Amino acid sequence: MSNAAESLARGFVLQGFDRSTDEVRIEIHLSPVPIERLRAVFDVRSDPEICDAYPLDAAKAHTLAPLVSEPIDTERYDFFLQRYA
Repeated sequence: MSNAAESLARGFVLQGFDRSTDEVRIEIHLSPVPIERLRAVFDVRSDPEICDAYPLDAAKAHTLAPLVSEPIDTERYDFFLQRYA
């Protein structure tokens, strides 16, 4: 039995790290999204549940912009996609 809600990935966050201190300065939560979409954006077929952290460049930020509530400033911070703990 399959349901569209079951196929949506939840609990993902974009963490923005300060480039000079490597400290987390911002966390932006993603809206639920099909996990296949995240795998395609980050090209992570070898990590089916996307458990590792993956770097986010400006192109990926543009692709994910509709899934977040605030701008993703890749000029100011180094962002990574991670599971929210």
